[in-house]
Amino acid sequence: MSRSVKTPHSVIAAVRDATAFKAVALRKRNDGVEVLWAKSMPVAEGSWETFAARCGLETGSKTQRKELPGGAISVIGLDATAVAFYRIAAPSVGREETAAIVRMQAESLLPLPASQIEVAWRTMPSTNGTADVTIAAARRDFLHQFVGEVRPFAPETIVPACEGTARTWHELFGERQRQAVLVSICVQHTQVCLAVDGTVANSAVLDTGLADLSAAGAANEPLSHPVEVIERFAQDLHTVLISFGWIESAPWPVLALSDGSEEIGRIVEALGAAGVPVKTSTPRLQTLGMALGLAPVDLYAYREPLGLGLMALDGPTTGLDLYAPVRKAEREQKARSAWYSTTLAAVVALIVLAVAIAVSYTVDVASEKRLTALVGRPEFKQASERQTLLKSVAQHRPDLLGLLADLHTGSSEGVILESFHFRKGQAVTITGQADNAEQMWKFQANLLGCKSISDVDITSTSTDSKTRKIKFTMLFQYKSFTKKGAAL
Repeated sequence: MSRSVKTPHSVIAAVRDATAFKAVALRKRNDGVEVLWAKSMPVAEGSWETFAARCGLETGSKTQRKELPGGAISVIGLDATAVAFYRIAAPSVGREETAAIVRMQAESLLPLPASQIEVAWRTMPSTNGTADVTIAAARRDFLHQFVGEVRPFAPETIVPACEGTARTWHELFGERQRQAVLVSICVQHTQVCLAVDGTVANSAVLDTGLADLSAAGAANEPLSHPVEVIERFAQDLHTVLISFGWIESAPWPVLALSDGSEEIGRIVEALGAAGVPVKTSTPRLQTLGMALGLAPVDLYAYREPLGLGLMALDGPTTGLDLYAPVRKAEREQKARSAWYSTTLAAVVALIVLAVAIAVSYTVDVASEKRLTALVGRPEFKQASERQTLLKSVAQHRPDLLGLLADLHTGSSEGVILESFHFRKGQAVTITGQADNAEQMWKFQANLLGCKSISDVDITSTSTDSKTRKIKFTMLFQYKSFTKKGAAL
């Protein structure tokens, strides 16, 4: 999410695909949105820093965040091939509890340990006590490197570029569907997005692109050599649709985004012949104020940065901001560095604190008589008994989400939890696996470090004959709820 609580009036949005850098500048007007400029640069001609200079941005130190001209903010789109998407169902609970659930699910879904990934997530409207959660994940090392490359743009947020495609389609294309599957055929790959109300609910990338499909509907040989490519592409697309929850009896629209060219039209016809019902979707020009006279081909070419810019102009949103965890790590590092330069200030603060304690002690002595008189009143005794009862209830009340959060806090790299048994009056039982015994013991030590968990025992271990991983079972006490005779 954006760090600012103010809604910006101008924004610069930029992306990079396999062939070119692309950026647009948008400005909010009373009657809509104005495109100030749209620029592109072939990838072979330079880097993000070179492109920032062509966009009129200052390119000084790569380690310092610069202010953009005119109070504008910037948003950068991360190439979809670097982001993995997942969609899960979770209970409708608070943000902290949902974050713990998302982290545990991501660790089980992704082929990398938690220390090597960054995740961003967004919940969709809940039904029947559950909420759909969209998770976007990227490799931590790649993301940190990418942040360094785009620093000349001073990004406010970094989100998957397909978020821009979904928003542009929702605002600037001909359909008015709440939910649809968008097929964006690029040069080297194809992005398939489940779009709901202009946001991405799920996404997948196919490794077949225009370079492979361009001959699929050639004028003189419509199905000669490319027939195998089209059939494989149609099969892969159908598999993705099914994974999104698409069913043929009640399908969502499947739309191939197009600038109106015959090339996309021929591919759509070939997909239809292969059994996948796809229609083309082209831009319209009635929504934005077009200071540059952008044609449909321009709206199509700049669909990703245009959508990202429109999202940013809406102000703080629930976008999948993958920059947030990187920004948090940078702030923590800066805080640690600043600590060494504030020693003198800390000494002064300690002196002031000592004076404050002395003054507080004097005030406490003067207040002691008033407090003694208050304790003797009947109302105080009743309030004290009520508070004692509330504490007793809180100590024995089961807190399943709290336990999940503690388990996540105590987890260590390489450990995957498989199940747990949680019942009043009995010790909690968990099973899981670790890459080696050292990781298992570290996990046990981490659990012992949680205030709400005690008496952690490893009751059994075994080695999986195929994976060679250590399978284990642990028992532990959780607060007072697992003690014998526990009662509310």
